[in-house]
Amino acid sequence: MQLLAPLVLGTRTAPNRVMFGPHVTNLGTTDREFTARHTAYYERRARGGCGVIVTEGASVHDSDWPYERAPLASRCADGWAAIATACHAHGSLVIASLDHAGGQGSSAYSQRELWAPSRVPEVNSREVPKWMEAEDIAAVVAGFGAAAALAVGAGCDGVEINAGQHSLVRQFLSGLTNHRGDEFADRLLFARQVLSAVR
Repeated sequence: MQLLAPLVLGTRTAPNRVMFGPHVTNLGTTDREFTARHTAYYERRARGGCGVIVTEGASVHDSDWPYERAPLASRCADGWAAIATACHAHGSLVIASLDHAGGQGSSAYSQRELWAPSRVPEVNSREVPKWMEAEDIAAVVAGFGAAAALAVGAGCDGVEINAGQHSLVRQFLSGLTNHRGDEFADRLLFARQVLSAVR
């Protein structure tokens, strides 16, 4: 049975192929930091035998604040370190999820404009985001790189880049949300830049 067999991931080996995926917990502080409650939450999953634990997605730039207690990567180093230490004690690998919700975020908490590839209203809220300027794009790409360095420096075994739901990366990849006429009309360009910065 492969599910319980070890899995080599780069230079690390997970004790099995059971993965606990990232999801919203709202266990953070109003300052957007991980807490002891996060550490206890993830440690329980490691103690139960989970091989890979992916932490709640952390916003890589302060232009992104998708929900009330969404972690902000620049404030997560201590939290990631505590989670990694607690989970490593049970043999689990810890992966930090890195995120930017783009136009699918919310302006309710930041009281500022949303950033997205194009001015396409969000399907649920109908909120219209700001068309990202070149300097905005560069700042977010740099944010992904800085967040990855922080997470790995804090003891995480790797990072995950959210390119699925509620993701700026996906919004650049999709013709539904990327109507640009500049170099980012190449819908793969932003994803490539993010991957390069993270690596």
